[in-house]
Amino acid sequence: MELNPLKDLHERFSLEMMDSEKYRAIVLKECIAKMANYVAIDRSVAVLSDLAENKSHVFAGDFGAFFGMTPNHYSTIDSIWEEDIYRRIHPEDLFQRHLLELEFFNFLKSIESKEQLNYATSCTIRVLNSNQEYEYISHRSFYLQHSLKGGLWLDVCLYNYSFDTPPLDNKIDGKIKNIKTGTQRLVDTYNNCSDLLTSREKEILIKVGQGLISKEIASELKISINTVNRHRQNILEKLKVGNSMEAVCTAKALNIL
Repeated sequence: MELNPLKDLHERFSLEMMDSEKYRAIVLKECIAKMANYVAIDRSVAVLSDLAENKSHVFAGDFGAFFGMTPNHYSTIDSIWEEDIYRRIHPEDLFQRHLLELEFFNFLKSIESKEQLNYATSCTIRVLNSNQEYEYISHRSFYLQHSLKGGLWLDVCLYNYSFDTPPLDNKIDGKIKNIKTGTQRLVDTYNNCSDLLTSREKEILIKVGQGLISKEIASELKISINTVNRHRQNILEKLKVGNSMEAVCTAKALNIL
């Protein structure tokens, strides 16, 4: 078992029922106009992702300067993932944000379709600014449009300056909110993550977090160094991280440890 939220999201998106191309074109034109007007007021950067066409429409308000975009600029990309923005997000925060989006999608599919457009996510993430320094910004997401067949279709991501207190413990303070009633819930644990690592892998990762090297871990657990290193490699692959300390941070953020 490994954790790949983007792959899981893509697979779930592909199962959504969509309308005819002609109908989608009419509705999409209206939604593009709505988002252009919204960004002009909110001054944020908005990404309107078309799950049916695998395209995104990017609207840059004044906040676009943060990403090196020309303010008041509109463009399209041949993907539902805004990779140019993703590359600037801190890897740990990007991973958690993708998990939040997966949790959000699964939550929406568990409620009636008429209620789904009333919900949104919010979180605070670290992103490289023009000085190549990490700065906390606000991220929100919601679905703007269903298909007539009930499939989730047009997804919106909003990026803007954050005026909230930075999160603690390298978490993104992910929330799912009902924007109609104002109720919200903190998302600090994720479905299907608790069993991601075996008990032995968790044991080894805890000791890595305590600063022990493989030789010391092997001695304490009375196993070979090769076995420890194999477990450590499996942990990196499952958590999709580049080194053991990133694995410790990610596991703590997911409440696996």
